[in-house]
Amino acid sequence: MATYSSYRSLKSLKRLIRIASETSGLTSLSIINRNAHCKAHKYFYSSTCKNSAVSQLQSRSLIQVSGNDTFNYLQGLVTNDVHQLAENNWSTQYCMILNVQGRVLYDLFLYNTSCKDKPTVLIDVDKTGNEEVIKLLKKYKLRRKVDVTDVSDQYKVWCQFNLAVSSDSSNLPLTYHDPRVPLYGCRFVLDGNIQDPGNTSVVSEDDYMSWRYRLGIPEGVLDLPPENCLPLESNLALMNGVNFQKGCYIGQELTARTFHTGVIRKRIVPLQLEFPAQVECDTTIVTKEKGKNAGKFRNAIGIYGLGLLRLAHLKDELCVRTKDGQTVSVKASLPDWWPQGIA
Repeated sequence: MATYSSYRSLKSLKRLIRIASETSGLTSLSIINRNAHCKAHKYFYSSTCKNSAVSQLQSRSLIQVSGNDTFNYLQGLVTNDVHQLAENNWSTQYCMILNVQGRVLYDLFLYNTSCKDKPTVLIDVDKTGNEEVIKLLKKYKLRRKVDVTDVSDQYKVWCQFNLAVSSDSSNLPLTYHDPRVPLYGCRFVLDGNIQDPGNTSVVSEDDYMSWRYRLGIPEGVLDLPPENCLPLESNLALMNGVNFQKGCYIGQELTARTFHTGVIRKRIVPLQLEFPAQVECDTTIVTKEKGKNAGKFRNAIGIYGLGLLRLAHLKDELCVRTKDGQTVSVKASLPDWWPQGIA
């Protein structure tokens, strides 16, 4: 049963979502401080963009963590510095939760929906990992003053993005606020009953995934199989998802050691298939010339996909076997948003 404090936090969250939902346009989870009864009240504000589309991310779910110890509690569980989310009034933060061996369990978005006296964070996580994350959160709760509530039935995660985007990062819209990559897009939360937020076209989640894949951005268990990938190989540092100056968290040792050695030989990169094909996750990608193991295929929508590739083979001619035994050519590319010198 939810405690009184969790009820108050959920009531405040409902008010925030209602205000956002009634706002014309879209909600980008940015924060405006209002001098009302509570100066620390944060409201979502609308942000629209020409030639953009929105998609409800049915593959994502929401968990609410509330209580006086919320930020200290999450600080020891995730890769990013959660105190910055609170202290700097950041609207959202990207991070991952790892197992004790330092492998990725799930990628998360943290949304600060707090009032001054009601610390509250929404956790945006892959739907298939919702129950496991809730169990993990409760496992490490101990005596901390926090309440963990599944709010997936009440609220849904949406995203706004530019459908016409190409591999040229200069074509990306200028006004979006995704924490992973500059000028990438935005995510917002609406009441679960809303099917059309208005003022822009609604497209399928496959369109959003295809767009992500063209940019080389992984998200969810299809791209990041739980306990089967490492955070830095998954570009966590490049996507502003880890802080190497914060204190201890689960899986920190291997992540910090890999970072300080400065050697990352494999990374998630965008792939373009010769034609649309069904390829199983973790199918080996090989070089055409000598058949060398170049990496692992992750997922694709149409001809666009992602793979964990050895950077030494980035410019090689590659191929992969489909489910029906065909061989399809694969072209890997370097994302425009990567810093120089990565590969």
